[in-house]
Amino acid sequence: MTFSPISIEEESGIIAMAGTPGITAAELGIYLGLSAARVNAHARDGKIPRREDGGFDLKPAVRAYVDSIRSRGSTLAANPELNEQKVRLARASAEKIELQNRKAAGDLLAAGDVEREWASVLRDVRAALLALPTRAASRLGHLTAHDVETLDREVRAVLEELSDG
Repeated sequence: MTFSPISIEEESGIIAMAGTPGITAAELGIYLGLSAARVNAHARDGKIPRREDGGFDLKPAVRAYVDSIRSRGSTLAANPELNEQKVRLARASAEKIELQNRKAAGDLLAAGDVEREWASVLRDVRAALLALPTRAASRLGHLTAHDVETLDREVRAVLEELSDG
C-alpha cells in the first residue's frame, strides 16, 4: 500500500473535521518567529491557510510558511540580477544613512560651505600679499620707489603663478 502526500488544504480540512482546536495568529507567530499582524498578513496573501473559524492549524500553517520561504528562495536564486540589485540597494541605503549620521555628528560639511570659506581665506591672503610692498615701504624708510615697485611686481608674479595652477 502506497501513500500519496496530501495538500495543505486537505490536511487543514481533515484536522478541522476532526474537531482539533486551532491556534491564534499570536500563538502561530510564536512558532514562526513572526508577529500576529505578520501571520495575518501571510494568511491574507494566501501563504498560510486559515481555518473557517479564523484560527490556524499548526502543522499545515508551519508547512505552508516553510514552503513559501522555499519558493521565495528559489525565485531569488533563479534571478541573480534581482539579487544583485537588492544588494546594491541595501548598500546604497546603508551609505546614505552613514552619511546622514556623520553629517548630524558634525563630521561632514557641505561642499558649498567649505568652498565659500576657502574663497574668503584666499581673498584675505591675496589682499595681504598685495599690501606687502606698501607696508614694507612704510616700515623700511630706505626703500626707493623702484624697490617698492619691484616688490609689487614680484608679489603679483607669484600670485599669477599660483593662480595658473
